[in-house]
Amino acid sequence: MHDDITPFYSAEEAWFWFIQANTARQTGARIVANAGVYRRPCEPSDILKIIERLRRHRRLDMHHFRVMKHYGERMMAPEPSRAREHIASNLWCEAMEILEEVLIRKGIVKQKLSAEIINFKERQEAMQTW
Repeated sequence: MHDDITPFYSAEEAWFWFIQANTARQTGARIVANAGVYRRPCEPSDILKIIERLRRHRRLDMHHFRVMKHYGERMMAPEPSRAREHIASNLWCEAMEILEEVLIRKGIVKQKLSAEIINFKERQEAMQTW
């Protein structure tokens, strides 16, 4: 991947970007590749193809899409602590987890690093002192 291309940090960030791009397109804006502040590793149509494929393979269903659309347009995830948003929050988290897995594989979302980086040399030395 090129140095000047900025992958998304999460599926949620990619989803909000996709919703904004679709909203802009529906209101008459012309979407031009790499004309934004950041060069992204995909076009909005790539995200659309991915979610359509996830629907066809029954990994995401209409309940997921309703929640994704509603909260995507609000530009915020549902709050799990709010009683009225609890079910939506579960659907949102499930959808974002499934979507993120695919987006990471495609290089659209940055691969998450492990919380702990193991220094094998230090570990080996520590074990020898036991």
